[in-house]
Formats: sequence, C-alpha cells, structure tokens
Amino acid sequence: MTSTQPDPRNGLRCFLVLDALIRSAIWSAAAALTTWLVVRFHIWPESLEGSMSIGWLLGAVSAGTVWILLFNVGYVLVLLVARLPIPMPKEGRYTLAPGQPLPLSVISSCFLAILTKARYDAPFPGFLVFNLANLPPLVWLMGPIFGPRSRSCYVVDPNVLDPHMVEIGRNVTIGYRAILAAHSQERDAIIYRKTVIEDDVLLGGDCKVYGGCTIKRGAVVLAGAVVTPGTVIGENELWGGMPAKKIKDLPPFGAGSSVANAT
Repeated sequence: MTSTQPDPRNGLRCFLVLDALIRSAIWSAAAALTTWLVVRFHIWPESLEGSMSIGWLLGAVSAGTVWILLFNVGYVLVLLVARLPIPMPKEGRYTLAPGQPLPLSVISSCFLAILTKARYDAPFPGFLVFNLANLPPLVWLMGPIFGPRSRSCYVVDPNVLDPHMVEIGRNVTIGYRAILAAHSQERDAIIYRKTVIEDDVLLGGDCKVYGGCTIKRGAVVLAGAVVTPGTVIGENELWGGMPAKKIKDLPPFGAGSSVANAT
C-alpha cells in the first residue's frame, strides 16, 4: 500500500545539505580569517624555498603552530557570531505532524543543533576548540551566548546536545562520553525542557540525562545510567540503572564518602 504522506527522507536530506553548507562556511571563514592574519602580520617565512635549514624548519613549524592556534580561536569566534541571530527556542511540547509547518522553536533548534555539531565535531585543525572554549576569555562568551551556562571546567568536553538550555553549577564532574540533553523525542512530538545540574554533582561516564531533569547538589549518577525526562534527583542521592532509580542517600558532599564505579 502506497502512503500518501510526504516522504520524511526529503526533509532530512535537506537538513544534511544545510548542515554541510553551514559547517563548511564556518570552517572556511575561520581558515580565511587565520590566513589573512598570518599574511598580514608576516608570521609565515618570507620564502617557502631555500636550503631547508634547521632554522628555516623551526620557523615554518612555529608559523604553522601559530596558524593552528589562530584557526581555533577564529573557529570559536565564528561559532559565536553564527549563534547570535538564532532566536532562543521556547520550552514546550511541539507536535511534528506530517505536512504541517515546523514551529519556530523547532526550526531554531535545528540550526542550533548544526552549530552544536560543528562545535563538538570540529574538523582538523580544530582539535583545540574544546580547550579554548573552556578557557578565558572565550569561555566568558561561550557560556552566555552559546551555552551551556556552566561554572565548572572539564577534562573532556561533555556532549551537551542542547547547550542553550542546560545549566551546570560549580564543581560538577562529568565522566567520559556522558550526554546531557534538554529535549526528549516522542513519535509525533518533541519536548524542550531546561536541564539543571546543581553544584558538587558527579555524573558517571556514559550516563545520559534527558530534558527537564534537575540533579540537585551533591548527587551522584552512576556510569551508564539513563536519567529519564523530567526526573528530579534530590540532594546527596545516589542513582543508577536503566532507567535510573534512587539507590540510597549519601553523606553530605565533602564528608569523605566514596562511590564505586561512578566514572
């Protein structure tokens, strides 16, 4: 039986084309800005020819290193500029009925998803984007403009799918490959709800926190746990499992307790 509904692949393919175009434009803008700075201030050796002496090689490598550093700074700045004109999505439940126009908040979220993908999957030589985005002065811009609003720093960049709707407090530890989101997907709808991680929280590696969750001060989420949408985890509580459930209460943060397999 042939369906009369529009083929959903067409919309997704258009999104992939848009994703490729925007991410290529971000890379190209950062590369062009970096190359202009290197040429303008004569950072690159005047001649690419010569005796290939040690001095020349060191100069070329140093110039290349400066180019890479400038590229990463420029890449973050281009992300910030690209984020500015996109309106902030509103919290709520949005129906995704076939043939119906997408709500503005869903469209905004699609554009923000592209920029988020560009941030976490920065192409070479963007391997320092994570470092620079979490160091002053760029972190002072990334938090308020791009998100997440965070008062913590991380060894590895957590995968925050909706950074504009995620708030992270002070002294929060997030394990490797953890995923934080501010949305949840239903068969015919998408729900956007702010996710809040309070101070002194430990999120284990590979755990997943969905939209609308609040994890209060001193709580611990074990590695691999799945915190379902809208869950509220109380202060100093230990949660784990799929879906995550409360296991026990913990002593107040700093009281010397230990939690095995949290990360």
